[in-house]
Amino acid sequence: MTSRTSTLLNTFREAARTHGALPSGAPLDIETTFRAVREIPWGPRPGAPAGADVEDDPDDLDPARTIEAWRGTGREKQLLLAALLDGLGYHTDLLAVTHEFEPNSAPWLPPPLLDEVRRAPLPDVHLLLRVQTNRMLEEWITVDATWPSATASLGLPVNDRVVHGADHRLACDPIEVYHLPEPDEDDEPGALHALVQRIVRDTVGDAPEAWTRRERFMAALADWLAQAPPVTQ
Repeated sequence: MTSRTSTLLNTFREAARTHGALPSGAPLDIETTFRAVREIPWGPRPGAPAGADVEDDPDDLDPARTIEAWRGTGREKQLLLAALLDGLGYHTDLLAVTHEFEPNSAPWLPPPLLDEVRRAPLPDVHLLLRVQTNRMLEEWITVDATWPSATASLGLPVNDRVVHGADHRLACDPIEVYHLPEPDEDDEPGALHALVQRIVRDTVGDAPEAWTRRERFMAALADWLAQAPPVTQ
């Protein structure tokens, strides 16, 4: 384990306990780590323009920033989870998948946003995380911590726990899949994040109105998700 990975795990452990996502004294394992990342509220980090989850600075997707803000989009949360599981000794594989918010794939959207995607689907990019849970059997599962448990009351596909041999429900319906390179310790968080950003830009397009529409949509989605009642333990 590198010093950077050890620092990330320690920082996450303390933040998760502070935010009530990790019981005091509980160890970080695949289950507790998944649950804690899942409980990070979904949405752009404070200080970022609404929906502006693609920046020129690759540090904007650094997992350490997601921990500090305790908030992140699906991509940011999946990147964080991958980094943490890597630190715990798991083999992971990240894939970028394009998808669209549209009535069939996101029927849980509130009426105003559902009307918006009926007029035209809204393109986006998600990260699919594969984790090897059994090296001897070469068993891999899909893990998705995008939606916090509270959002289940709004109809979102929340994953409850990690079950060996069982894939999680994805937060989206993938269209195209892009294999991403394994993070390079000497280049982190450079090449991997730059590639994700490029895929997002290519998916959304260059038209300013497409990005303006995206910003409005993502901001409204974050506001709606924030209204989900807290889950009582």
